[in-house]
Amino acid sequence: MPGTLFLVVGPSGAGKDTLIDGARAALAGNQDILFARRAITRPQDAGGEDHDAVTDDEFDTRHQAGDFMLDWQAHELKYAIPAAYADDLAAGRHVIANVSRAVIGEAISRYSPAIVLEVTASPEILAGRLTGRGRESEDEIRTRLARHAASIPEKAVKTTIANDGTAEEGIAKFVAALKVEAPHSGMLLARKIDGGTLDHAGYRDVIGDIVSGRFDDQEIADFLVAVTQNLSDDETIALARARADYSTSIGWGADLIVDKHSMGGIPGSRITMIVIPLVAAYGLTIPKTSSRAITSPAGTADAMEVLARVNLDADDVRRVVRETNGCIAWNGRLNHSRVDEVMNNITRPLKLDSLRWSVSSILSKKLAAGVTHCIIDLPLGPTAKVRTADDAQTLRALFLLVGEALGLTLDVRLTNGHAPIGAGIGPALEARDVISVLRNDPSAPADLRTKALEFASAILCFDSTTPNAEAPIRARELLDSGAAYETLERIIFAQGPPPEEIEIGAHTATVFANADGTVDFIDCFALSGIARAAGAPIDKGAGLDLFAHPGDIVTAGQPLYCIHARTEDGLNAARTRVTNDAAYRVLENLPQSD
Repeated sequence: MPGTLFLVVGPSGAGKDTLIDGARAALAGNQDILFARRAITRPQDAGGEDHDAVTDDEFDTRHQAGDFMLDWQAHELKYAIPAAYADDLAAGRHVIANVSRAVIGEAISRYSPAIVLEVTASPEILAGRLTGRGRESEDEIRTRLARHAASIPEKAVKTTIANDGTAEEGIAKFVAALKVEAPHSGMLLARKIDGGTLDHAGYRDVIGDIVSGRFDDQEIADFLVAVTQNLSDDETIALARARADYSTSIGWGADLIVDKHSMGGIPGSRITMIVIPLVAAYGLTIPKTSSRAITSPAGTADAMEVLARVNLDADDVRRVVRETNGCIAWNGRLNHSRVDEVMNNITRPLKLDSLRWSVSSILSKKLAAGVTHCIIDLPLGPTAKVRTADDAQTLRALFLLVGEALGLTLDVRLTNGHAPIGAGIGPALEARDVISVLRNDPSAPADLRTKALEFASAILCFDSTTPNAEAPIRARELLDSGAAYETLERIIFAQGPPPEEIEIGAHTATVFANADGTVDFIDCFALSGIARAAGAPIDKGAGLDLFAHPGDIVTAGQPLYCIHARTEDGLNAARTRVTNDAAYRVLENLPQSD
């Protein structure tokens, strides 16, 4: 189990530093409890806590490099908790961090379990302690005491420590609070396991105790099995709301915030990276947060990371969107909540899946991202994630039902999921295809361009000032004129450079047709397995380059696709997968009778 992150908050004068220093001394022999040393843009000799003194430029450089797990600004200073403490949490050690209330929501969404320790004191005692410090005038103290601090989110698991007595009494209370309590929602969890139903508040309480580490893995597994097997329409809505409660929410102050989501399962279908700059060039706000690949050769975040930094926090996203109208960021620091991480660690080994669970997860992320209108791509095909027409229609109806209940406007489209889209499979190869479409290269994959224009046009129709008949025309103009490509370049510049330069794998092997005939079928699942064996998505330069598509006439010995790997081992692993199943089915030409 991961360690607990204790978030210490409270007004100036409450005695946080005194309690933290006292607890540090009392627990000095416990190597599983760490007290975070903050980075602050304050000189080392300025007094107060022992801290890592940095300049503004040093702070900003470290922030861009991802060196901080949490950061904020207050009193004209910048504060941060170094990212190394996230590794300590993952290793099972507990971390006590003095933070701003403003980052509590982000902290409890990204790190689990997390408990807020609120240190309080009466106004008279606060004023006396501030006066005793001698750092501020009486007017400054009055201003500080009158300042309205950010509230603690309702979803937070909180313990309040009244520090009105002696330092020894306060330290004893603080040390006692560092013990994880038993779950309050045990009866609710048991009710669901027994086949009962829960409302929004019930799911919020259970999920809160799950992400705070108050249930063991078996209890969580039993709960998740019950949820995936027994979830009503009302519960799907309630679960989506509860999951959104545990994500970092971004508000935009606008009535139209658009997005695009795909259920996935189709290799190479990287239309998002074309749609976002096209829609942003039109002028709509489209803050796209995307996942990394889990079982596929590439996710949108993986492909975008070939071109730009995607590890953005909420402030980065706001800045990039303010400058460009859009972004393509990894959702791991944003609306991918700690709920997902805790749940996925259990659902994946158990191979639990549920349409209702998926819908609640997807739409909760849209709520957290501040989205108001979203188009959803449901690829339907024999080796896609959605494989039957009945399942597709059921899923579409469920999306619309839950979306309406949550106040989201959705356009849910069933699309052809019988074959890969584009020429490249794998992060670098898919990014190459995206650039070729946006640059209007004659050799750009026509199917990728066509589908991207279809979805971009549908999003433009969300704008009530755009007649439906004009949306496709406007979308093509933005693509053909280069405006969409120029916007992608602006987004890339605003997000910052990628963590490393990526080249397409130089170790290659070509797979050939074994007979004359017509490409009748491509197994998307098998093709993805070959690309992953070559190293994708971890190795962003690995993957496949496709030369033939369904319906193409081929001759024996004609190249079907080329495997790219950056290592010989990756290439050999992919070759082995090809030996078992090359993914292509060629319908041989039958000899004509006389």
